[in-house]
Amino acid sequence: MIELSPYHQIELAPAWEALRDNPPDRDQVIRTVSRKMLNDQPLIQGDLVFAGLDTKAEFPLAEKYPVHFRKTYYPGAFHKPPQQEYDHHLQISEILNVPPPIGATRNSFRSCMIPGTPLDRLSPFGIEPPDHNIGIAEDCELTSLMGLWKLFENVHDQITKLHAAGLAHGDLFLHNIIISLSPIGVFLIDFELAVEKKEISAEEWQKACSNDFEEVHRAATYVQCGLGRQSGSLAETSLSHLDLLFGDIAPRFLKAVQRHSLL
Repeated sequence: MIELSPYHQIELAPAWEALRDNPPDRDQVIRTVSRKMLNDQPLIQGDLVFAGLDTKAEFPLAEKYPVHFRKTYYPGAFHKPPQQEYDHHLQISEILNVPPPIGATRNSFRSCMIPGTPLDRLSPFGIEPPDHNIGIAEDCELTSLMGLWKLFENVHDQITKLHAAGLAHGDLFLHNIIISLSPIGVFLIDFELAVEKKEISAEEWQKACSNDFEEVHRAATYVQCGLGRQSGSLAETSLSHLDLLFGDIAPRFLKAVQRHSLL
């Protein structure tokens, strides 16, 4: 077994066991997770790597978590300094149950790998136009909707806690929320665009906080179109923002929620 984070372990495939005992000088790429290209030139690449001796010497946590995520920025990629992402990630890991970052250089960032599934792949919602999600919610199994509601409540609580500590995620879409199964957990990831309240104006802070909640509020509305009106902060805030979330078609969502609340 090898540690991926403070919460996760995996059993190495036989082909990779030799690297644990005799690591190479440089990182060994296990799998490329993501790649952003422009005119056939790489801009950003995310890899699952097995840390080499050079990496372990530079970043002590790479010794503890040798299999981890490495994001590399190539020339031409406009990005915030990776050290800033590292600093924000470190702060957030002390606030939430997010595994700590491993290290940063001028053109790279490293963090623990969280095994799991992005929340957007677990949610049946998100199609356009938005009101088509009402029918999806009404056709969903109640147990599935109940499970999704608990996940969205967890995310909402984490965002609230983060904002209370003076930090906003800055890029909080459902694909940046990982649902881990072993053990069960909800983890926010990718803090490249995170901002601190003290760094921006009051107006910018309010907008950043609103943006963090937007996709979760949309999803919470869809779920309530199948379950009916729920109680608690997520239910209240999502339904109170219907006009902002959906504009002219907001009454359709309220009608659906009210209809199921009466069943």
